[in-house]
Amino acid sequence: MLTMALMSLVLQATSEDRPNILFIITDDHRPDALGCYGNASIRTPHFDRIAAEGARFDCFYVAAPLCCPSRAAALSGLYPHQEKNLVLNNRAKPDLRDPSATVATLLKSAGYTTGFIGKAHMGGDPRTWGFHETPIWLPTGGSKHRNPVLMVDGAEKSVEGQITQIFADAAIRWLDRHKSDRWFLWLATTAPHTPYVHDPRHPYERAKIQPPPLWPKGKPLSDADWPGYYSTISMLDEQIGRVVAKLKDLGQLDRTLLVVMGDNGFMHGSHDHRAKSVWYEESARVPALARWPGKIKAGSVVSTPAVSVDLMATFAGVTGARVPEGREGLSLLPALTGKEPLRKVAYAEVQA
Repeated sequence: MLTMALMSLVLQATSEDRPNILFIITDDHRPDALGCYGNASIRTPHFDRIAAEGARFDCFYVAAPLCCPSRAAALSGLYPHQEKNLVLNNRAKPDLRDPSATVATLLKSAGYTTGFIGKAHMGGDPRTWGFHETPIWLPTGGSKHRNPVLMVDGAEKSVEGQITQIFADAAIRWLDRHKSDRWFLWLATTAPHTPYVHDPRHPYERAKIQPPPLWPKGKPLSDADWPGYYSTISMLDEQIGRVVAKLKDLGQLDRTLLVVMGDNGFMHGSHDHRAKSVWYEESARVPALARWPGKIKAGSVVSTPAVSVDLMATFAGVTGARVPEGREGLSLLPALTGKEPLRKVAYAEVQA
């Protein structure tokens, strides 16, 4: 039998093997709007590096191709129609019927310090979703980029600066403050949602933009603002790079499970649709990346269908937490480690 002292050491080692978790969710992000997805026109070196050092999902779908229900599903591990969720659309500031069992409460129970930074949208108050700290967040679905009105430590305030950088700065401060903790950070950007940023540091010429990989063959590129959309994504890429660099500076990058996904895709004129909430790959599928050295092989491509409700089971699997009842998601770890596919069919829904 193990002595109590030896058992304590085993438990401590198991606990130390658990990674920190950084979850980044982007906004209105086409699944082919990153260089690592074969887009020859866009410049996204930091996203591409995450893919090169980890895994790229080629069949990752959101539970609903619309902001509020998609975010609610990722947070709760529940499909929109399930009784404790019922966030079906973007109307009337919907919120989870039962916010007591979320990714945040799951990881809090596993001993993680949990934080939320960025766009909240559904319900508008991440303080009710079980996060220890919510230093700065956007209650609504969108914002101007310069000098946005945000919630700062629980009070509404006009914050000077560019919103994506404001959130990145807040994430960097949060990571520095919790460098000695076991932590989980949910970082929700507003980019590349409109209004687009024509960042002079990231210029694009429309005439040089090639149709993205999922664009219908033989169709001319739409008259949408592709230079602005791509410039916004390159600006976002730069800020994500700053957050990842902070992890490296803290010596925590290789001890962190980093997951990136879009909240939904965006049509931008594909198949004559301008926005989302339609059943095309450009809308229901999103870019999704995962990095965890020693566990996920660098340069992996995951082809099995995955769904955003799988996040809760995945985070539970790496932390030893117990998944609440009623969740149908599957851990992504077997697919990420090359052991087995998850499923043959992905399910998603939306009430427009």
